[in-house]
Amino acid sequence: MVSGELWRLIDDDALERIAAAAERLLTEAGARVEHEGILGKLAAHGCAADASQQHCRFAPELIREAVEHYAHMEACSREQSGGGDPLRLEWPSGWEAERPVRLSHGGSNPHLLDWPSGERRLATSGDVVAMAKMAHALDEFAVVGQVLTASDVDPRIEPVWNVVTRMELTDKPIGGGEVLYAENIKHLVRLGEIETGRPGETRMVPGCNFIISPLRYNRRALACMIEKMRFGVRNDVGSMPVSGISSPVTLAGTAALMLAEVLGGWCVSYVTDPDVPVGAGLASGSMDMRTANAVFGSPEGILQDLAARQCCQRIYGVHSVWCAFNYVDCKTPGIRAAIEKLMPLVALPLAGRLPFQPDGLLSAGQDYSPVQHLLEFDIANALHRVMGTFEVTDETLALDLVAEMAGRADVSFLDTDHTLAHYAAEQYYPRWLDRGRWQGTEPERQAEDAMLERIDRHWKHAVQAYEQPDVEAAKLRAARDVLRAAEREVPSVELIG
Repeated sequence: MVSGELWRLIDDDALERIAAAAERLLTEAGARVEHEGILGKLAAHGCAADASQQHCRFAPELIREAVEHYAHMEACSREQSGGGDPLRLEWPSGWEAERPVRLSHGGSNPHLLDWPSGERRLATSGDVVAMAKMAHALDEFAVVGQVLTASDVDPRIEPVWNVVTRMELTDKPIGGGEVLYAENIKHLVRLGEIETGRPGETRMVPGCNFIISPLRYNRRALACMIEKMRFGVRNDVGSMPVSGISSPVTLAGTAALMLAEVLGGWCVSYVTDPDVPVGAGLASGSMDMRTANAVFGSPEGILQDLAARQCCQRIYGVHSVWCAFNYVDCKTPGIRAAIEKLMPLVALPLAGRLPFQPDGLLSAGQDYSPVQHLLEFDIANALHRVMGTFEVTDETLALDLVAEMAGRADVSFLDTDHTLAHYAAEQYYPRWLDRGRWQGTEPERQAEDAMLERIDRHWKHAVQAYEQPDVEAAKLRAARDVLRAAEREVPSVELIG
């Protein structure tokens, strides 16, 4: 088992100063809250709320009360579940060669990146279907989640259409994607119930509700948050500032702003329904002053996220906080993108969880590449092997075998029964990465492109070979009824933008 006390990014005094700055932002500068009902509830809890200006200065007592409540709620939940110390890394041992990492789709990404043409285009309904067929047909995928947003489907019903479409194409588990319209949430909950047979199933509904930096809780996000909480979905307050653009260029200033946005979101959640748990999603970036481009795979982004996360954990005792380390700025699939995604591994002893999630995302989460996704499958399994450690027994120490070999003139463990019995269980074998000998200058120069071409053929062949599974007819009828109900609501749903 990989274990140990989590590292401290900065000392407690520095964390306290960031937390104090975050609280001052909320109590003195305040935040824009674009919801009259929530402003009224905040005012009832002692906040200086102005409905005409859609502005609120948060009461210090409310911030303390909310934080203490959620810290206690988490502690009770951990105690009931037998969870360990959240400030320690406890990575379970156990590598099993026959049970590799399985992939799933996640998110609602606008673009599909083609290989080898490099064409980047808005995804269509046909692309959504193709990705679902790929995930259904390939053993590498355990879940047929949402990964693309169909640009040719009305956005007011697209999340519902997306789920129903995938339900028609697979009998594997289904996952949801982003939700921009509160009206969709009840339909997604109903689809979750149909898919699983469990009342109140919310697996199709994401918990994260991103606000707009600096300190703007916009009407759409608040409406979604309230509706999700009505179904008991945990309120993960999302903060995504870009230092130098929507937050101070300094790391400490951005960390304080992120923490303020999270604390304000927890207060909003507390006055709405304190029984629904909270968390946070941190996904900051930084402004590259040379290119005038916002970058999310920067070292500064990692440090800002970690600082805000450690404040939540060490100062406030709330540990359900995750960092979006999967965003990279590389624009094409390949080894460079893989290296950029592996850079956040330095955060493992600080974050307490493996900061690598195979997802195939490029261009800071704007593009999805199935080729990159399958390449990351190899990387994820290699990391799984490392974190799985190894067993130390008399059999694995193999002292008798080593002693026997040490006395021989011609030593080779290759043809022993011990090697035959253990190599498959002990060793990891990549699907795509080449471990062969030097093949010559030209083949080696072209090796990466050749690997990406093999991966590209693999997923496209899966789509061509796709066979429609036998999906329960009654389930599909019920799902299509949900989609029709969502379509009938479209005239009354206000289109964003």
